[in-house]
Amino acid sequence: GINAEYGGAARMVAAATSTLCEAANAAVQGNASEEKLIASAKGVANSTAQLLMACMVKADQHSENAQRLQTAGNKVKKAADVLVKAAQSAAVFDEQEVEVSIQSSAVYAMAAELQAQEEILRRERELEQARKQLAKIRHAQTYSFKKLQDNPES
Repeated sequence: GINAEYGGAARMVAAATSTLCEAANAAVQGNASEEKLIASAKGVANSTAQLLMACMVKADQHSENAQRLQTAGNKVKKAADVLVKAAQSAAVFDEQEVEVSIQSSAVYAMAAELQAQEEILRRERELEQARKQLAKIRHAQTYSFKKLQDNPES
C-alpha cells in the first residue's frame, strides 16, 4: 500500500543520507573519493525525489503541505547539486591540501630544528657547568696539594 511506499522511500532517503554523511566525513579526513561523494549526493537527491513522488500520489497537489513538501524536496535537490559541484571542483581543494601539508611539514621541520637547538644549548650549558665543576675540583686538588707541600705534617 501507500504506507509501504512511504516507508520504503523514507528508508531509501535515510540510507542515502547516511552514506552521504559517511562519504563527507571520509572526505574531510582525506579518505574518500570524489566519485563516492558525488554518487552519495545524487543518491540523496534521487531517493528524496522518489519519496516526494510517493507522497504526491495521494496528496492534494495544491495543498499547503504538498507545496511545503515540494519546496523541501527542491531544497534537498539544490543542496545535493551544490555538493556535487563542490566535489567535482575538488582538484582545487587537493591543491590547497598539498600546500597546507607542505606548510605543515615546514612548520614541523622548523619546530624540530628549534627543539634540536634548544637541546644543544641545554647540553652546552650542562657541559659548561661540568667544566666549571672540573675546574673547581682541580683547583681544590691543586690547593690541597700545595698545602700538603707547604705543610707536610698536616
